[in-house]
Amino acid sequence: MLKSRLQELSDEELDTYILTSLRAVGVDLDVLPADDPEAPADQRRVLAGARRFLRATPEAILAFEPDPQLVAPALYPATFVKAVADEAEGG
Repeated sequence: MLKSRLQELSDEELDTYILTSLRAVGVDLDVLPADDPEAPADQRRVLAGARRFLRATPEAILAFEPDPQLVAPALYPATFVKAVADEAEGG
């Protein structure tokens, strides 16, 4: 169902969805040039790639919502788990 709704969105509407989603996790595409074929990446190409991905992604992946109670992956899990445990104990 979500995939079919994404198929119905115009490029501009999907760009708004993508930009809002990225900003929500701290990613700001404004640091990239708007349209520069010489640049390694630009906003136009990033948004075009994100639109292609979203329109081609299976519905099960699009519908996935992570559980906020789960512990996020960490580079050094043992240290992270100890820090969380220490914090829970008030230390």
